[in-house]
Amino acid sequence: MSQTTEQIQKSDIGDILENSLQGIRPGPKDILRLLESNDVHLMGLVSGYLTKKQFGNKASFVNNIILNYTNVCITDCKFCAFYRSPGAEDSYTLSLDEIETRVKTSYDMFKIRQVLIQGGHNPNLKIEYYEDAFKMIREKFPTVGVHGLSTSEIDMIARVEKSSTKEIFISIKRCWFTIYSWCGC
Repeated sequence: MSQTTEQIQKSDIGDILENSLQGIRPGPKDILRLLESNDVHLMGLVSGYLTKKQFGNKASFVNNIILNYTNVCITDCKFCAFYRSPGAEDSYTLSLDEIETRVKTSYDMFKIRQVLIQGGHNPNLKIEYYEDAFKMIREKFPTVGVHGLSTSEIDMIARVEKSSTKEIFISIKRCWFTIYSWCGC
């Protein structure tokens, strides 16, 4: 018996991991147990095994840039050294021309395939700023995907627009916005 097999059998989530190895997806109660478990290393071993089993030793890479369109933010996260308050001397918000220049330079130099758009919670930016930026990138660089806006950024846009997040999503979708990152602050 291998050491990993012994660990699975002794684990409080061993039944879920065994089922996963047999191709049985975890249900909602199992997922909750996984989230509450401290056996992260064993989960990693099993998920690594399953990934290698399905995909082999293949790896992929997306050549991208991170485009920080603004550092203006009103949230004041304690861990963030990036943000600047509105009106701060070293605060900035990129113009559409500046965004285009950065994407073009990165595309020409590095053949990027994706732009990760990330910034602060800027109370001065309306939805049109984002719509115009996304449309410009998609029209001028059709092979470059747009990935970005955290859920908190979308929430901020909704507050600025006095709208719902659903309406913001609908508006962004009309701009060919292809991928939501669901990350960030």
